[in-house]
Amino acid sequence: MHVVPRRKRTDPTEKIPLSQAVCSLNDAVRTALQAKLRAVLASTGREVVENPDAKSTLPDFVYSFLTNEVNLVDVSIDMVHLLRSSQSGVNSAGLLLVAEAQLAGERALLLVKLEQETGMQATETVVNGLRTFDVKYLADLLMTEKSKIHKVALFPESGATGDRIEGWAADRQLSGKMATFFLERFLGCQQKNEPREATRRFHDAATDWINEYVTDPDVKINYLMATLTELQSPSPVIDPAAFAQKNLGLIHRDSFTEFLAAAEVPSRVFDKDTEHLDNKLKNMKVGFANGVFIVAPVDAVGDHETVLLEDQGDGRTSVIITGEVTTTTTYSPPGRRPLKAADSKETRRDADGSDEPFTPESK
Repeated sequence: MHVVPRRKRTDPTEKIPLSQAVCSLNDAVRTALQAKLRAVLASTGREVVENPDAKSTLPDFVYSFLTNEVNLVDVSIDMVHLLRSSQSGVNSAGLLLVAEAQLAGERALLLVKLEQETGMQATETVVNGLRTFDVKYLADLLMTEKSKIHKVALFPESGATGDRIEGWAADRQLSGKMATFFLERFLGCQQKNEPREATRRFHDAATDWINEYVTDPDVKINYLMATLTELQSPSPVIDPAAFAQKNLGLIHRDSFTEFLAAAEVPSRVFDKDTEHLDNKLKNMKVGFANGVFIVAPVDAVGDHETVLLEDQGDGRTSVIITGEVTTTTTYSPPGRRPLKAADSKETRRDADGSDEPFTPESK
């Protein structure tokens, strides 16, 4: 464990107090530390992977330790100097804890940046036969109930390959997102699941699963509504497991989870970014076997007063739409353009897929 002072522009070479031996932890301390860090990683942890374009040397330090090339004390000294140089004058001072850990039975390297606290301790005592309290000021408290864990990173042995390192990181100061200096300049990593792409995959996989595995029309509508509600909610994250637990019937949860995994949707909490899905989240399209389909605003389907779908009990569903008719028009499927004849020759594609030249007089 090392002290990391606030970086001063006037004194960038300020000496850092360094530990020279591994700290010993008793069972009580180890248990408390494990509980606190598990909670942090579970709530705000994100999968990270080495960024090949980053200039940080931390991936090399992690790899060297996990492959037994350097010991814990030496690698921790390298890391504290790297953290110090990665920070700017606005980053708070604190402590850097570097520890060897176990993750699912395999060796791992744990990094924690935390805030050192102060406090008072009152111990009951007796002076001249009278009960009183001996009050002491403690300047080096760690891991109190209200202590602030700023950043956490965990790299398992299985994630250290010759090409890159993988692991998890959490930034408690940014509620799931991560400061650039911590993720890029210090860890030399990037999020494994880019939020915009992960959100798109969740939307596409969820809707595909609904259409492929759910046969009941009412359940289809309910599940799609739940998906759209999840994507439009103010929550900055998506938790696929919690979504399935809350919105899907018991018989569907395993199938949904497996389908999302096959579509490479993260199984753990990930950051949500719906910027490129906004148009898809406003309307719902319901198609029927006879070729008829309706497109309606999500709110209209949800209130059951404007659009009402009723199961007829024989595999068919009736739709009742209540409202004032304002327009009627012809319809052309999106993405297709009418064919235009040129002055000389154009090319058209026959039903068999072949191209042939034609003139305006061709039939």
